[in-house]
Amino acid sequence: MRLKPAALIRTLRAATLRRGVLPRLAILGALFSLAAAACAQGSYPVDIFYEMHYQPSHHSQEPPRLLPPEGSVPITGKEPTLRVASSDLDSITNPIPGEGVAQGAALFDVNCAMCHGASGIGDGLVLATMIDKYGYTPKLNTNLTLVNVFGYSDGQLFATITNRDLRTEIESLSPDAAVVMPQFQDLLTAEERWMLVNYLKTLGP
Repeated sequence: MRLKPAALIRTLRAATLRRGVLPRLAILGALFSLAAAACAQGSYPVDIFYEMHYQPSHHSQEPPRLLPPEGSVPITGKEPTLRVASSDLDSITNPIPGEGVAQGAALFDVNCAMCHGASGIGDGLVLATMIDKYGYTPKLNTNLTLVNVFGYSDGQLFATITNRDLRTEIESLSPDAAVVMPQFQDLLTAEERWMLVNYLKTLGP
């Protein structure tokens, strides 16, 4: 005896229900939905420890300034932070004395002239704007042609350009003296900073 299609469907459905296949499928579907919901708590499709994405971080130029440990070697190949006491700056040796003056002049025009002026007498437009518009008072003399610049050793000038390391003079002015000159260690190579030192030595009174 042949069954009609509708009767065949009813027979198969009854057999499936008797064997419990549909309840099992329903349970599996519910478990899959719960697992999918549990894995969607954070920012990614599968996120087991989603709180690890929100760790504290410290960005460049963000206070407090964090220095590497004493004697550490950077794994990035970058120049290590200059760590010399103010009393020992004279011991820093210029590796290229008197060399690269023309390159130093070009670097001065790009990086220094806006404050120190094209001829180094401290009449740059940026510095003038800071003084006139924002009431800034320079903590040190910005005229690089004065005799006092020539009283600085090559090491003192290099340290000042690198990370403003004339601490003794700055701290004697004020314990919280604000120095706006950038730290050029991250902007210029050590050789370029030495070229700047050699150029500054050519500026006469």
